Amino acid sequence: MAAIHFDPETHLYTTDYGSEVPSVTQRIRRGGLLGPAAQFYSVESADRGTAVHLACADRDHGRDVADFLKGEFGGFLTSYIKWCEAMEPVWTSIETPSYSPRYETAGTADRVGTINGRPVVLDLKTGGKASWHGIQVAFYDLIYDDLPPRQRRRIVLYLRSNGRMAQSVEFSSPYDYTQALALIANQEETPDDSDHHDTRPTRDHDDDGPPTATGPRKAST
Repeated sequence: MAAIHFDPETHLYTTDYGSEVPSVTQRIRRGGLLGPAAQFYSVESADRGTAVHLACADRDHGRDVADFLKGEFGGFLTSYIKWCEAMEPVWTSIETPSYSPRYETAGTADRVGTINGRPVVLDLKTGGKASWHGIQVAFYDLIYDDLPPRQRRRIVLYLRSNGRMAQSVEFSSPYDYTQALALIANQEETPDDSDHHDTRPTRDHDDDGPPTATGPRKAST
């Protein structure tokens, strides 16, 4: 994978030469696929998504998440843990930014790895389902180009606030790739700095960058 730098303050990706690169979310937003969800954006839902993503990453890195499990959003983490215990994934990439010069797109898949030996790319959601989620994980499969496209399983994991095991939805339509490639072909290459918000009534951490704590960070928040 080509070198890429993500700035958590501006939510922009740049190459070693300082050139800005469009993100997956920017591509999808410019294509008009996010729909009217932006009007429901709230700081609270964004903070929730970021906190849950951080906690899930802490858990996968072997850090102590006991305090988070007792907190307001602990059910989401419990939901993720139950799924991991059932499926036993092996992650080779956790919130790692990636960039494909071929597709001129950058982004950060939540997880890349294997399940039962089969390659997989996975995105975590704390909100509801949306029609563009399949395109999103198709983009991630394209830009994490250590494997040819379509060899990975593409999974979106919908975490549940009540602690029940997360719902796993696998996307297999080749049309998702067709749409992703069409978005690349039909768009200009200059990123729009307003594009980093990926919003819906219950927003996830979907700004295509690693989740970033906004204050002093405990072990799992």
